[in-house]
Amino acid sequence: MSQDTQNALLLPDFQLGEFRVEPVNGCLWAGETRIDLEPRVMALLCALVRAGGRTVSKDTLFDTVWTGVTVNEDALSRAVWKLRQALGDDARNPTYVETVSKRGYRLRVDAVPFQPVQTASQPSQPGWVLWAAGGGLAVLVLGLLVMAWWVQPRSDMPQEVALIARADEFYYQFTEADNASAQRLYARALELDPEGAPAHAGLANAMTQSVIRFSDGVWAEVGLRSRVRTALANGRTETESAQLTLARARHHAEEAVRLDGDYALGYRALGLVLSAQGEIEAAIDMFNRAAIIDPDAWEAYINLSDLHQHTDRPDLALAYMEQGFDAMSRVYDTQTVLVRPWYSDTGLSIARMHVEREDLAAAEDWYARILQWDPLNDAALVGLASLRAARGEAASAREICARRTSQPETGPCPDPDLNPL
Repeated sequence: MSQDTQNALLLPDFQLGEFRVEPVNGCLWAGETRIDLEPRVMALLCALVRAGGRTVSKDTLFDTVWTGVTVNEDALSRAVWKLRQALGDDARNPTYVETVSKRGYRLRVDAVPFQPVQTASQPSQPGWVLWAAGGGLAVLVLGLLVMAWWVQPRSDMPQEVALIARADEFYYQFTEADNASAQRLYARALELDPEGAPAHAGLANAMTQSVIRFSDGVWAEVGLRSRVRTALANGRTETESAQLTLARARHHAEEAVRLDGDYALGYRALGLVLSAQGEIEAAIDMFNRAAIIDPDAWEAYINLSDLHQHTDRPDLALAYMEQGFDAMSRVYDTQTVLVRPWYSDTGLSIARMHVEREDLAAAEDWYARILQWDPLNDAALVGLASLRAARGEAASAREICARRTSQPETGPCPDPDLNPL
């Protein structure tokens, strides 16, 4: 992007929610914290702001932000992801940047001209007027555009978006009743917006989970034991009822991908269906696509770990599980309800993988890491105590065991004198 082209895309300083945006300086401010944006990401933000809350098509963004350059949709997806990262936004339940299925993107927050604090020696005119007066006709036009954004009303969250958010909360609890509730809520969202990619993807996920988790009546499984591998092994995906459900789930997942080609969770949903249908390599391709579009799509990393474990590639399985945990950590504050039930279990799975590899130092680090945020996690306490006991540190093992508040299914704490490992 040439400097002239870049400057033509920029706007005077403005306020966007809690952020002060300085397009010419290529940054935004959250209080006293400066966040730098790449030139094209800033140009993308300005293009959305100029639309004043209206949807901007992907083609328009390509023509505006990548003028004269041929790029694929991955470039736009990455730019949107980087913008959301800078704004601390959540693609599932956006505050700032909303994906409009099959159409493009829009801002959900009004931008207003930034008003610096006036002093006695400063002129009383708004900053955008002075900025425009010194910049010629082209910049004056941009100044007028600022006024246009100012009067754009902020729309309320659509009902289908609220339904999907509530459905997601049910879905991620992974119980039979919650799954049924999630399916009903996703279906209601589709009645309101038949072309909503998130609702199609969510319904596909819930239907697939109803086969791989609940179809044999075993609803109380805990931890991150692979449901897909278990389902494939015991034949629960091969019954006529299961195959019909998976066919319907695949239809919804394919619709999600068709409707919004840069919706990461659409590809993740399709990958989940394909894995349940035994198409492992195709599923891996879909999960990889989801992770490319959204590096914070932690579910895709967990699924990739599972399938690489299934295909006897333990190194890749461990690497993807660790990436999944890191992604969970990045989005924990914005996806707490979704992530919290699985955060400790993911860390425990990583620790156990290291034990299997006989990398006990790494396993100990992971057990300790879990206990930093989940101090009374029983499985982590037992695991860490076992490692300390195996190393001959009887006093440390006893101290760790003394923190336990109960002895659930994880069993008794190790006797340090028996060197349990």
